Amino acid sequence: MPLTSFEHYFSSLKKVLGKNELYDIWPDFEPEYDEREYAWTNLKGLGETLLLNCGQCDGPSDMRHIKCKDCVEKRKEIARNTYNKAMGRSIDKWSTIILCRIHTE
Repeated sequence: MPLTSFEHYFSSLKKVLGKNELYDIWPDFEPEYDEREYAWTNLKGLGETLLLNCGQCDGPSDMRHIKCKDCVEKRKEIARNTYNKAMGRSIDKWSTIILCRIHTE
């Protein structure tokens, strides 16, 4: 699987430091986000899409990382419950999930 630009950066950082054992793909981080910062929309060609704001989190926003995956699973359930209440119908699965960082001044 090809590496993302961040993965290349972190790989190079380990080489420069001479410490290949520091971490697997990404350095460790503590998640920092507001679990209520999400939205959904129906995007043409993608279907019901869940947008999750990763906020100030220093994580990779990559579901291959266990902390990101756990975060997404938790927030998918919160969004699913809100969707059911707001729309009056259930959603079994989000066709697309987008992890993003929204910055405002």
